[in-house]
Amino acid sequence: MSTAGDDPRSWVLYVVLVIVTAFVAGPDPRTDRAARSWWWPPPVAAVVLWTIVAIPSLIRLVFPHLLDVFVRVPDRVRDGQWWRVMTSMLVQDGGVAGTVGNLLVLGVVAIAAVRVWGWYRAVGLFVVGQLLWGLFTSFVEPSSGAGASGATFALAASVAGLWPVVGAARYLLVASGVTLVVGIGLVAWGDAHGVAVLIGMLLGAVVGTVLPPPDRPVPTGAAPRGDVGS
Repeated sequence: MSTAGDDPRSWVLYVVLVIVTAFVAGPDPRTDRAARSWWWPPPVAAVVLWTIVAIPSLIRLVFPHLLDVFVRVPDRVRDGQWWRVMTSMLVQDGGVAGTVGNLLVLGVVAIAAVRVWGWYRAVGLFVVGQLLWGLFTSFVEPSSGAGASGATFALAASVAGLWPVVGAARYLLVASGVTLVVGIGLVAWGDAHGVAVLIGMLLGAVVGTVLPPPDRPVPTGAAPRGDVGS
């Protein structure tokens, strides 16, 4: 199973995932809340999360050897360099295009997730998503690589995992179904990012059940807690 993400079909599903996440987590045009006020200025937590990933990723473009320090290499992880499971998200291995693309996607997903989950749930989901995906790509389907895409897709999919456990409106459940199809499709095509999507949905369902966001904004016309969008 590959983490390269170089299959054109995968890119189509990546775009679908980000669009669905932005749509279901974004502002509802039926409300008085302006889209600009929802997306901009972004939440502080989203900015901090993005910056933590962006700074080393941009430095890596100037100092290429930094990639070797942080990259996930399964053999090195098994030899005791366990930190690579987590540090691999701090640098991107796709050059300038891959770095810019990953940071743009992270920016959109981070804002959406923090608006829905609140700051500490969103950050926790990002970190745990990276941990589980990093372990999967180190031990279950070993693959060398670096980048924040796995953690970002897990965070995006966590929003889809939330809706079914909080009594969401039908269109939100449909969006969750689309996200599930995206994850399954990626796995079927041998793309490990599909595992990140499925991990994210599972994490979202678990956190939504045991620690639901009680005071999150409800831009989709949904009511807080257990009666979302009814």
